[in-house]
Amino acid sequence: MRSPRFATGQKVKVAASKLYRQPKGEYRVVSAMPASSGAMQYRIKGDQESYERVIDEIHLSAEESVPA
Repeated sequence: MRSPRFATGQKVKVAASKLYRQPKGEYRVVSAMPASSGAMQYRIKGDQESYERVIDEIHLSAEESVPA
């Protein structure tokens, strides 16, 4: 079993795909899910949304933190 690339609580960016545009706002990883058909998946939550999304790891990238 593969280790998750993103940690719970980590900020991530969601890439646009053929099915949807790039969502606006900040997203955080809620949890890593068991791999489905070979792809690691994550539950993520946007700060401007009242629901969680399930998304494949390939559509996520780490949010770069800006030094304060």
